[in-house]
Amino acid sequence: MKTVLKSFFFLFMIFFLAGSVDSYSQVEKKTEKSAKAEKKVIFNAYCPVTGDEIDAEGKTVEYKGKTIAFCCKSCLKKFNKQPEKYMKNLSEDGKKFIGKPAPMH
Repeated sequence: MKTVLKSFFFLFMIFFLAGSVDSYSQVEKKTEKSAKAEKKVIFNAYCPVTGDEIDAEGKTVEYKGKTIAFCCKSCLKKFNKQPEKYMKNLSEDGKKFIGKPAPMH
């Protein structure tokens, strides 16, 4: 009987540890995804719609491989309707606003 209990306990520990390793692996993958999300480099220094400074913690959109940031949510909505029009407002490196600002919100 003791042998059966020891065998049962041994098998239980194997399954328990295997489950713990899997859980740890899932947590590690989520952490890697979070780190990748934080590493996004924002392309522009100014809102492509108004020319105002961007809110680096605000909403962004991926456009042709670049992460574009905005000064506010309403500019994001305008941009999504006509992205080419507003991208022309930014210099090639995204550091300067070279276009005509859209009417304020």
